[in-house]
Amino acid sequence: MTSIGNALFGKISMENFNRLGAEIADLQSRISSGKNDPRPSADPMRAAKLSAVTEQRGAIARFTENVTLASDRLAQADLAMGGVADIVRSFQQIAIQAANDTLTEEGFAGLRAEAVALRTALLTSANSTDTMGLPLFAGFGSTEPFVQGASGIDYRGDGGRPALRLTETAMLPTGLNGADVFMSVPTDDGTARSLFAMADDLIASLTLPLQPSRAHHVVDQRGLFSPTATRDPVTLSFDITGPKGTAHIVAEVMRGTPDAMLAALNAAAPETGVSARLSEDGQGFILESAGDIRLSNVAQPDAGRSPVASFVSLDTDFRPNRTGVTLRPEKLSADRMVGAFGDAVAHIAAQRAEVGAQARLAEDHGKVLADRKLRIDQAVAGLEDLDVAAALTRLQQFLLTEQASQQSFVKINGTSLFDYLR
Repeated sequence: MTSIGNALFGKISMENFNRLGAEIADLQSRISSGKNDPRPSADPMRAAKLSAVTEQRGAIARFTENVTLASDRLAQADLAMGGVADIVRSFQQIAIQAANDTLTEEGFAGLRAEAVALRTALLTSANSTDTMGLPLFAGFGSTEPFVQGASGIDYRGDGGRPALRLTETAMLPTGLNGADVFMSVPTDDGTARSLFAMADDLIASLTLPLQPSRAHHVVDQRGLFSPTATRDPVTLSFDITGPKGTAHIVAEVMRGTPDAMLAALNAAAPETGVSARLSEDGQGFILESAGDIRLSNVAQPDAGRSPVASFVSLDTDFRPNRTGVTLRPEKLSADRMVGAFGDAVAHIAAQRAEVGAQARLAEDHGKVLADRKLRIDQAVAGLEDLDVAAALTRLQQFLLTEQASQQSFVKINGTSLFDYLR
């Protein structure tokens, strides 16, 4: 009986020693790492809280990465818009210089070369990409948004604006849409124009045959007005000013059919004091008055970038006094182009300001996320980190318990029946 009792006691004691040793080793390991037991079975409530805050920390990490991507893309867009702003201001300066009547042919050639180079730079800026190689102004597209077409620069992107999620509830656009920036410049007449079309208008105004033309011209008493007629009827409008006042003329012109224009000119004679009759070749109109005759504000929708008429001063014998002046559409006048590029400067400044506002929002979101991350890290630390002082106290208790248990085991295990019989 004694040997059986000692064996059972020894087995139970060894199991207890092993369990206590495992707890001591585990506690020493956790003290060494400074972390609580990560197993849910150790503390289910703490494990549930830790899982929730860890998930939040992961979301904040993703949002922070999006802030970095958004900030980088917006910084690239701001650089591109800064270049566009400089280009547009240079176009405006060229338009101002082109309005100088004393400019020489060499001067026009120099301005034209500069304008062509600026147009190329404008196209390059419009096709700018971010650091990942994606276009900045293509909407959701991934290919170059602006390409040279048959009639000028075409926009091949879409109307979207890429955005990234910066918080659970906030989405931030990471750039501008190319159609809004480059193809929709608001003008003083309420229409939206392409910035590239405006550049092409300026280049055409510095190039033959448009370069020597004027948006208006004045003759003394007599002049020959010759619209550029085609086989198909086109609508030509202009203002005619004579000794009595100004009238706006709108009439169709077509080669060999001058009646509509002649009737419109003579119908306005009571307002202007300018009479009209056909020239000998039947292709032009001789205008006569008791004073100056001025033609201005010329428009012909289908004219493109070409002169639409000529206006020549005639002497008393109705012979041309000098070389005639060709008339260009008013929208291609120096004043209109200077004003149009002024509108473009304001438009690009507003678009760049929008990029700056978006970048500021990204920065603000980044600061908020950094604060949230700090609080989450503190919460995680409170759940993961071990209370070292309490753990050391508990370890000391375990070690004392182990020591006392071992001493008791040695003493009891060394006792035999004879010791009890003494």
